[in-house]
Amino acid sequence: MKIATGDSFTYGEELEDRTVSAWPALLGYENHGLRGASNEYIFRTSAELAPVATNMIVAWSECTRHEIYTHNPVSVMQRYTNFTGIIQVNSRWTDIPWFRELYGKYSEEQHQFLRTVVNMVTLQDVLTANNVDYRYCSAFSNQVMFKKYKDDTDIAPWIARLNTDKFIGFPDEGFVEWAYETPRGKGGHPLEYGHQKIAERLKQEI
Repeated sequence: MKIATGDSFTYGEELEDRTVSAWPALLGYENHGLRGASNEYIFRTSAELAPVATNMIVAWSECTRHEIYTHNPVSVMQRYTNFTGIIQVNSRWTDIPWFRELYGKYSEEQHQFLRTVVNMVTLQDVLTANNVDYRYCSAFSNQVMFKKYKDDTDIAPWIARLNTDKFIGFPDEGFVEWAYETPRGKGGHPLEYGHQKIAERLKQEI
């Protein structure tokens, strides 16, 4: 089974028909992208699907998103309304006071990106152990973070453990660059032509 995981750029948000126009569909991959997905979701979902996957493309998102479980009903922008369970959120999407305080004021970008890179390294080991032919790529933001923290004493050793031969576009490129100057929706997502450009770039490496 060929599987794609990622956030809204993988899901196909703002496409007229994501089931045929999103880049996973264009490449013949089963689409497990999620609107607003955190890297925690991407890591967890990819690891859960590893035993049934033959091929996998993992499109990492920005590090400031978080996956949490809530037993109290919450509303988060246009994604959740009086919802309980697992949610994907960052401090800009909600007015929940405790969340904005914890993840906005007290959670540092450096630590958030470290968690993302640790998840990347851990997942590549999981996929290798399950004999999955995988490729990594970045939707957005990570391209900037890799440059910013390449000499960080905590993060650099983890970056060095990444198999960059399987990380398409590392460290400078991702979906934003590949779909540059193509039409975008009101929410900033690539539309049909952008997904075609992304699929073309990925096809060169798989």
